[in-house]
Amino acid sequence: MDEDEGDGAAATGPAPAPLRVSKRRWPARTVTVLGGVLAMVVLAGAGLWWFSPWERMTGLHGAPPKAVDGVPSSGERYFGDVMDPVLAAGAVVARHGRGVRAVALVGGRTWWNLTRPGRATVASVWKVDDRHVAVVWSDRRLTVVDVPSGHRTHVGPPDRSAAKDVMSSEKVHVEAGGLTGSDGRLLVAVVQDREVDAYDASSGRRAWTRRAPRNCFYEDAVQDGIQVQTRWLSLDVDCVKYGDPSYAYSTLFDPSGQPLQGFEHFPGGSLLPAGDHELLQDKQDGDVSSHGYRLIDARTARTLWRVDQWSSSPVGGPDAVTAAAGLVVVTDLEGGQVALYRAADGRLLWRRKVADSVLLQDGMVIAGQVRVIERDPRPIRVLTFSATGGDAGVQELPMFESGGRPVLAGGAYGTLVVADYAGPDGAARPSVLLTDGH
Repeated sequence: MDEDEGDGAAATGPAPAPLRVSKRRWPARTVTVLGGVLAMVVLAGAGLWWFSPWERMTGLHGAPPKAVDGVPSSGERYFGDVMDPVLAAGAVVARHGRGVRAVALVGGRTWWNLTRPGRATVASVWKVDDRHVAVVWSDRRLTVVDVPSGHRTHVGPPDRSAAKDVMSSEKVHVEAGGLTGSDGRLLVAVVQDREVDAYDASSGRRAWTRRAPRNCFYEDAVQDGIQVQTRWLSLDVDCVKYGDPSYAYSTLFDPSGQPLQGFEHFPGGSLLPAGDHELLQDKQDGDVSSHGYRLIDARTARTLWRVDQWSSSPVGGPDAVTAAAGLVVVTDLEGGQVALYRAADGRLLWRRKVADSVLLQDGMVIAGQVRVIERDPRPIRVLTFSATGGDAGVQELPMFESGGRPVLAGGAYGTLVVADYAGPDGAARPSVLLTDGH
């Protein structure tokens, strides 16, 4: 027998028995621990999503919205209904669902959508300047958006309001406005009940803080999403002293956070911008006549002139007074008259008798023309007068025939905005946008 054959026989012997691996069970304690860890991971992820500060912006395709000039006075097209619209950089920016979106006023294309995951929803949108808006979220976080580019700056202002419960967007009382310094830097002024904080719009860093006097509260006097000025911040200040009558005054802050000379505690109603250096002071509550209105020089705090009472009503009212672009419009609401004055010196430029037995709403200077709503007789219309008082157009508002109370809110970028005052039920209604841009 060869050795090779012997080796082969030895190799073909009986195979060894397979190894048996015993099955080990995880101890019940280990399973419980792993289940708890998994539950914590799931809860942490859900909490991160629910309270997340992250934002998601979609869109930004193609060319940005076109900022056209003028506002239509006839032949308008019905753009749509928008809740609390803000017009900036040729777009209307407003709440949409749980977020906010920008829609081009020419063509109606959605430019971008901005949303956040979790519980955060949009509480309000404010105009900072002609290019930027401030979005206030229900968790008090604030996002400054450059409308054409979509670039965002984030601000986390502290809760300085009287109401600490911020779980509901209805309880978030934050107002925002813009201020431009002498160096061109844009600031976002965040107004809460007790304090004002100003932040750099490009970096989000806090520039200054102003605290209201004890038992006093701030409110932005100029809450306008259509027109804007950034020379100063106008605030109404309401003060309450327990056991004593409450009192109110107005104040103006410059971009450095200092009160304008003579306006730290200015008595009377709200101070509204009327021109380059003119302020229109609103009448006091309870004053139904236009005698309560006066024009004030912002440089000296001196009265320039007082609005004369010329209403046809036998009781001396009601009149309505508005101002913009260096002009003052006085509307005799029940007497059917409209007049235009120069803000700097009170010179009467023209006066028009619209018709007998008509009811008018507040007139307004929009794009260099005077607009006024004629509520009665029907149909409801917007009347437009030129700078010299001539007829310049008529726009009917058929969407208000079945209800609502139309009031002019302003206009820009080829669009006229008509607000709708809440009805007896107090429900908020969207504004109507009329445009000739698409």
